[in-house]
Amino acid sequence: MRLVTVGVAAAAVVGLSGCSETGGRAATVGDTTISTSDVDFLTRMQCDALDNAAKDPAQAQQVQTVTTRQVRADMVNALVLSELNAQIAEDKGASYDQATYRKVMDQFEPAVQAVPKEDQDRFRDLVGGFYQGQLQMYALAQEELASQGVQQPNDDEVSNAIATIEGDFRKDVDISVNPVYGPDADGNAGAVDASLSRPVSSFAKQAASKQPSAEWIGALPAGQRCG
Repeated sequence: MRLVTVGVAAAAVVGLSGCSETGGRAATVGDTTISTSDVDFLTRMQCDALDNAAKDPAQAQQVQTVTTRQVRADMVNALVLSELNAQIAEDKGASYDQATYRKVMDQFEPAVQAVPKEDQDRFRDLVGGFYQGQLQMYALAQEELASQGVQQPNDDEVSNAIATIEGDFRKDVDISVNPVYGPDADGNAGAVDASLSRPVSSFAKQAASKQPSAEWIGALPAGQRCG
């Protein structure tokens, strides 16, 4: 079984889109609001982790520098998925393997201990909620596949089953993402340029790109990139 890891950190910075966050709502999933505070917190955790890794000779070669805008979008998507999975689990009465959960969280604990003490409980709770949701989706996928006669599914079969469960549930849930995060029509943050102006210069076009060049990212001020 493979769990999708969520990188975490937080940087309360204004993205390169030219827009600033408005209010405290980053997104809503049904009746539940995801706060900009949680997005900024996780962005700071991720950026701090990338920055520290980039300074470590043993890890520096493996670190890819990214824009804070992309990290923020990734954190929005992770939090939306975490809440979506929580709602699916509640709706379907899904359980999860607590022994696996404890093992995963034990493996994650060194990352928790690396952040300031005042941030540790919040960090652990947010990431723990994400992992719990993944385990619940894994259990639901296994049940669904077993009902189809697949008793020992491979990773791809489980992943596809989870995607189907999440996709079907998502059709009936209103997901709204703050425009500052550049969501597409399906509520996936970072999918479109959130700028109100049309990019004309090569710099602006790189800023609007989903995958700007490493050279362009490297030339950004330190506060606008991670790693």
